[in-house]
Amino acid sequence: MKRTDFRIHPTVCLVLGCLIAFSWGCTKPETDIGLGLQPTSELLDAVVVDTVTVELATVLEDSLETDELSTGLIGQVFVPRFGLVRASLASQLRLSATDVDFGPNPVADSMFLQLRYTGDFYGRLSPERLSVQPLADSLSLDSTYYSNGTFATTGEEWVPTESGPLSFEPSGPTIVGSDTLAAQLRIPLRADVAQAILDLDTTTFDGNASWFGHLPGLLVQHAEGGHGVAAFDISSGLSVMRLHYHNDNDTSSYDFLISPLSARVNLFESGLLGELSDLQEAEGPDDLAGTERAYVLSASGCKVRLRFPHLSAFLDSAGHTPTVLKAELMLPVEDAYFDKPIPAQDQLFVLLEGTDGGFVQSPDQTAPISVGGLYSRSEKAYVFNLSSTVQALMKGQLEGRELYLVSSRAGISISSVVLAGTEAENPARLTITLGL
Repeated sequence: MKRTDFRIHPTVCLVLGCLIAFSWGCTKPETDIGLGLQPTSELLDAVVVDTVTVELATVLEDSLETDELSTGLIGQVFVPRFGLVRASLASQLRLSATDVDFGPNPVADSMFLQLRYTGDFYGRLSPERLSVQPLADSLSLDSTYYSNGTFATTGEEWVPTESGPLSFEPSGPTIVGSDTLAAQLRIPLRADVAQAILDLDTTTFDGNASWFGHLPGLLVQHAEGGHGVAAFDISSGLSVMRLHYHNDNDTSSYDFLISPLSARVNLFESGLLGELSDLQEAEGPDDLAGTERAYVLSASGCKVRLRFPHLSAFLDSAGHTPTVLKAELMLPVEDAYFDKPIPAQDQLFVLLEGTDGGFVQSPDQTAPISVGGLYSRSEKAYVFNLSSTVQALMKGQLEGRELYLVSSRAGISISSVVLAGTEAENPARLTITLGL
């Protein structure tokens, strides 16, 4: 049975107004420390309202900052009910040592881009071809980069044409000859490119600035075929481009590092399906009403705008607001998303639109009582405490600033969830406990 948005009945407003007026002379708490810790049934002079209007709308994620993250994602995956997501990584490679001496007559034997797995992956993995190309322009650690950015390359492909599809095997270990290594993806690179590096003037290796002048960085991306996205460690220095060589005296190797000091950014592209595809049309709508359902997709996919449009109805004729003792938002999941090949988020965040753009924490992120947002298996829903946020909205302190539901690991994972809408059989709902 569908449920329409609730508009508070005038009689309820009258009753609330009388109760507020009656109790206004009493001292009201100026802080909500400890509020919500005792059962509602034990609160004195409290009114519970569980039919407050909630509005949801799905919008595209268009401003996800994804630079200098701990995890890189590479590959492509189909997310059921959402569409295809492609993940790429652009990163600097820093010198592991300066003033490098490759010895007399160095000759390249091989070169690999070795990316250390974190163990996370998304979708059912099958072999896919990858592309590695040098960036045309330098990256900067001081700059801010976003997931929808475009990074030009020289167009030179460093993966040999004869190299076949690669398999993601994040559970490892990786066997190379007689050696057992930690789980890693080894992307073979052209030997002539490796030789060109060995033949560079020695001043190129005096420091990272001169090295970046030769190689600003690499773009690693899906090329064709296959399925699945793997996650890689790009913050510890354990992911490297390793050049194997020999000279007249010895055999050795040299590493170029993706280190904590490397400028790096995760890049995402998505081809949404069904009603979500309308959001990507040039003349399409800016949002999709969340009456039936609402969608959250990480990796710069989509998020949910959250509104409570009639909170001003709780103000009395003098503009006074009651004290919000508790405001619990319940967001049921439409179906069993935790059993899908693409996992649902364990937690969602409620973020507030910043006054200067971007997003900031909601008032409840710093409140004494946890904002929550974790998935409750018993309720089959995400549960939030938004007491401070709802209080601020009632007082008009957040005028013109939107609230959004986003994934907790939006830039380093691929996860999705479909939430029940405001008119679904088990709808999204806000329950407010007021102290009068």
